[in-house]
Amino acid sequence: MRFNKIIVSILLLAATSVAMADNVAGTAERPDPATEKIAVNTTPSEAYDAKNVDFAKLTDIEVVGNRLWASVLGGGENEKGFLMLAYSDNGGKSWRMPVGVIDPHDTALKHPRSANHGVLWLSPKGELWYFYTVSMYYFDGRGSLFATVCRNAESENPAWSEPMHLGAGVCTGKPVIHPGNGNWVLPVALWGRDLINYEGRRWIMSAQKGHKWVSPYAEEYKEFDSKRGSGVYVSSDEGASWSAHLGAVKTPSAVAERYPNPTLYVNQKGGITMVTRSANTAYAHASWSTDGVSWSPNAWKHLPAPDQNILFTNRPDGKLMMVRNGRFDQPLYWLPEKMYVYLSDDNGTTWYGGLRISSDNLSLDPCVAQAKDGTIYIAYTSNIFGKSEIRLVTTSEAEIDNASTALAVNAANVAPILAMPKAAARADAELKTLQATRKEWGKQSLRVATYNIQYPTRWNERLIPLIKTIDKYDLDVFGSQEPFMPQIEDMMAHIGDRYAWIGTCIAGDDNVRNKHFNPIFYKKERLELLDWDTIWFTDKAGTPGYGAWSARLLTWAHFRDKATDKEFYLFNSHFDHLGPEAKEVAAHILVQAVREIAKGMPAFCTGDFNCDEYSRPYKTIIASEFINDSFRAVAEPTNGVYPSHSGYRAPKPGNSTHIDHVFFTPNAVRIMNWELIIEGYNGMWGSDHLPIFVDCKIAN
Repeated sequence: MRFNKIIVSILLLAATSVAMADNVAGTAERPDPATEKIAVNTTPSEAYDAKNVDFAKLTDIEVVGNRLWASVLGGGENEKGFLMLAYSDNGGKSWRMPVGVIDPHDTALKHPRSANHGVLWLSPKGELWYFYTVSMYYFDGRGSLFATVCRNAESENPAWSEPMHLGAGVCTGKPVIHPGNGNWVLPVALWGRDLINYEGRRWIMSAQKGHKWVSPYAEEYKEFDSKRGSGVYVSSDEGASWSAHLGAVKTPSAVAERYPNPTLYVNQKGGITMVTRSANTAYAHASWSTDGVSWSPNAWKHLPAPDQNILFTNRPDGKLMMVRNGRFDQPLYWLPEKMYVYLSDDNGTTWYGGLRISSDNLSLDPCVAQAKDGTIYIAYTSNIFGKSEIRLVTTSEAEIDNASTALAVNAANVAPILAMPKAAARADAELKTLQATRKEWGKQSLRVATYNIQYPTRWNERLIPLIKTIDKYDLDVFGSQEPFMPQIEDMMAHIGDRYAWIGTCIAGDDNVRNKHFNPIFYKKERLELLDWDTIWFTDKAGTPGYGAWSARLLTWAHFRDKATDKEFYLFNSHFDHLGPEAKEVAAHILVQAVREIAKGMPAFCTGDFNCDEYSRPYKTIIASEFINDSFRAVAEPTNGVYPSHSGYRAPKPGNSTHIDHVFFTPNAVRIMNWELIIEGYNGMWGSDHLPIFVDCKIAN
């Protein structure tokens, strides 16, 4: 009876969704296009040949007997996406691609329709299942989950069943068999509403879709909002029917708002464990279940890792295998640097191995298939933003077991599944164009500064010295930290004729007069503000995270210099002063923000980083290789022997470490002068921090 009620509730929910979608994209004849069944096209045209593919990304692999199958996303992670199937009968040395295509595009529809996230799974019955999601645009707030089955996956002409519509959600990993009741449990995500408008993923969406673009589905499918995050579909009859348990797993709010992408494995407690990737932070979160329906609370801080998909799978001998970006013993929270494989024989409590299977800085989304003879196949997409290639690694448990973090997989065991000549040619052309372009430096220099103003302590004594410093040094733009709204209002009473400001209170929209800001001040006559936004150094806006004393954030702004017609970005940060973990997380978020938002354009990072030149967060920023410290860019920095924090006392030379910095992108910024301002006025300084400014030129 309970199972029947679940099925009925799914049907009723689907009916409600149809009615809502009718107002958006449907017609009387086709009320809900995203739920229409689209069969696998087993005779695709030349348009789908690898030589014609301009974007491809691996979504999964599986082994059926002696045949290795692969699922590939073509078109893009956007409304152009479609799915391709391929197979290899010689261990991945050569591929027949594509042998099947799911392309839901239809010019008769009012809005574009895409397919994505194909997952392959060999069931205990020897059938090859293919789960995938269809959405209007890239994600319409719901997603329609389908499954199709191939019962002759080793034949010359594999045939696929009519697709089965399971319900809402995005499939994210292979099902597992529950050890207690034999149920099939499929991990599913219901992404957050911000992805409907491409928020948070704008760097891989269509170029014409800026982060202010509003989808026609922005207000649709709100009936699912309470269930966003991680969940499962469960089948107790070997796939004949499935029951939805969306939002079954407690998911941190920041994750639920974006893309949790859960994965499952059988644990040693007699149940299954789900691991959910994080969003703006650096941790995967784990829950476990004894029945696949009811789930434990999250194990917070389960696993430090970059903000990328982590893959867990069971080995036949009971071990657990993990494939992830970054070394386990040196977690890099945001950078998807290199890819490693680890083993565990104690349910994930400890890990060993560390076989490096990729040395590329942008190797993403690992997939695993395991043959009955013990061969382990691991595939991933490399350099997705450049000369992209889908690669296959052939390895074994023994090789992983005997590895160390210094040992890489044998190069002979790495082969391409798909190299994209069209994408490579485009990347080559872009590189040649860039190399042939002569940099045009702005003829007029720009003065960029960082100035921690501090909260209102002794404010009546400090205001005039602060204003005199700004006036004397004629700063074009400066990032500031800690001022409260009354302080900003007092400042603007003196400089508001020349300057404007932007920023967000660390309390969000609450209590804005009693919490500090992270503002950017800029000359209205010199600079045009094109865009700005806030990025939080925590899971939930307005709250501390990772041992931080208070909520911390990053304010970024995009400017046009009216004097030179050059554009640049400024990223203004305030790292926590107590939590070492919070500082490290913030450093990685800053690096990723510059990478994904500025995209190689001139950029500055100002801030009170509460970290000197010998700290790990500082080294993390410098290690990015595209961000440098302006202090080290000049031969003779003015007053560089003074510390940047003086505590309202006359600064003394001899301690040249600084906790305030102005970082820059050397590819498009030339630093001509660096200066720490040390003088005060009538024995008082504008802050307990000393401002730092640079004079520079920016390029196109």
